Order: sequence, then C-alpha cells, then structure tokens
Amino acid sequence: MPLIIVAVAVAAAAGVALVMYGLVSRDRVVAATNIDQSARVTYRTLADVREQLRRRFEPTGTPVWIAANQNANPLAADLASADLQLRPYEFRLLQAAVAVVFVLVAFLRFGVSIAVPVLGVVGYVLPALYLRNRRGRRLQTFEAGLPRAMELIANSIKAGQSIAQSLSAVTENAGPPLSEEFGLARREVELGASVDSALTNMVKRMGSSDLRLVVMVITIQHSVGGDLPAILTTLADTMRQRAEMREEILAATAQSRASSLIITLLPLAAATGLYFLVPDYFRPMFASPLGWVMIGISAGLLVIGNVIIRRITKIT
Repeated sequence: MPLIIVAVAVAAAAGVALVMYGLVSRDRVVAATNIDQSARVTYRTLADVREQLRRRFEPTGTPVWIAANQNANPLAADLASADLQLRPYEFRLLQAAVAVVFVLVAFLRFGVSIAVPVLGVVGYVLPALYLRNRRGRRLQTFEAGLPRAMELIANSIKAGQSIAQSLSAVTENAGPPLSEEFGLARREVELGASVDSALTNMVKRMGSSDLRLVVMVITIQHSVGGDLPAILTTLADTMRQRAEMREEILAATAQSRASSLIITLLPLAAATGLYFLVPDYFRPMFASPLGWVMIGISAGLLVIGNVIIRRITKIT
C-alpha cells in the first residue's frame, strides 16, 4: 500500500512538472512567432494574432472588442493581467493537482491527521498566491513605465502620426510588459477595432487606474479636441511626482509594515516547524477543547493586529 501511494505521488508530481514545462515551452513559441519585423501585416501574422487573442482573453473565440461588453470571468482577467496563457479550467486543474500532491505527502508523513486537509488547502491556495504575486509585480512594472510610454505617444503625435500609429512607438521602444500590451492593442486596431476599444480592453486586462486616466484623456480629446501631446506630457510628470511621493511614504512606513509581517509570520513559522519536527508537542492543543479555544483566540489576535497595522500604514 505505501508503495502504491508513493507511486501515485511521484506520478502526480511528474504530471505537474510536465504541465509547467509545456506552458513554458508554449510561451516561448508564442513569443517567438509574435515578433513583428515589418510594418506590413501578412495573413500568417493576422492568423497568429487572432489565435493569440482568442487563447489569451476569450476562450470562447469571441473577438475582444465585441466581448468587451460581456461579463468577463474574473479568473480569466487575472490570468490575462498576469500574462499566464492558461484558461480558467486549466488553472483550476493545476490547483487541484498541487493540492493532491500536498495531500499525499502529508499522508505519507503524518498518516490520517489534521495535517492532511491543512496541507491540501495550502497546496490549492499556493498557485492562487503565485498568480496574485505575478499579477501585482507585472502591474507595478507597467505603471512604472507608463509615463515613458505617454511621452513616446506625445512625441509621435507631434511628429505627425496618429494615435494608432503612435502605439508602435511604445511597442518598439518600451520594454515588457508595456511593449506586450501596447503591441496587442495595436494588433487589435489592425484587425478592425477602434483605438478607444483597443485601449479600453487594455485597461480591462491590466486593471491600472493610471492607464484608465490616460484612456479617459484620449477619449475626451477625440470628442472635444485639444492639445493632446501637451496633456499627456503634463500627466506623465504628475504620475512621476506621485510615484516619488508614494516611494517616500513607503520608506517612512517600512518599519511598521515589516513589523506587521514579522509579528504575523513568526508564531506561524515557529508552530509549523515544531509541528513537523516534534508532532507530539502540539498534541494536547488539538486533543482538548481548551486547546482549540486557545488556538482560536491566538489566531484572532494575530489577524486583528495585522489588520490594524495595515490600516495605519495603508496608502490611499
């Protein structure tokens, strides 16, 4: 029986590894095939773009500018924002596979105990935490380079190009994720979408408040007119100043935020380490009602303290 469980655990781990390797390999192939070396759009390029847009943003195959008014799947939006080319059900399967691996490992180590469901929940949550972290880092990089992208658009418009043509300047001169997102917006325009629709879809993919403000400015300028390059330049300077102020506030509150993290994680790390190293040490806590009450009170106090510190140091 233990040999069968070990074999199943090894097979599940190998399956997860093969899935991740396939995803990485597919990302490399898509990145290699989406390099646009010329301004002329060929049938192969359009076909690749249609497939990429369909796979990344609309699993049903609906064009993104038509599906923009439909109810979007929040998980699909998060996957697109994190630049993970997975469909929602594929991500759920990955979560389930990781949870199964954690459950089998816990069963082999502890047998039938509370550690089995706890580690199963941990394994299911870990991919979601990775998705959230990857999405946050990508959004932060995107917003950090957005002022530079606005200046590139403003300079292109000053040179006599249209807004649709100025998207190529960002694609060619900015780094990822700016070049990737603006490149997708440019290709949507090439496929027949309007500039406003392409930019609005980019806002929905990224969820950036700064980008939403830029799109609002461009939309208003289309309606009432105005000096768009000057407005974009001024807005880029304002975003830089706001980013500098935000960094100063983060530096001033770094100690408090670090304290909240350490105070929250230190008891959990110590308890987890002792539970794995000396399982009998915590047995009285799980065997008596008083122990459960003490664990619940401790967890509640940790959560309340963490929430209070986060509210105090939160930047709005």
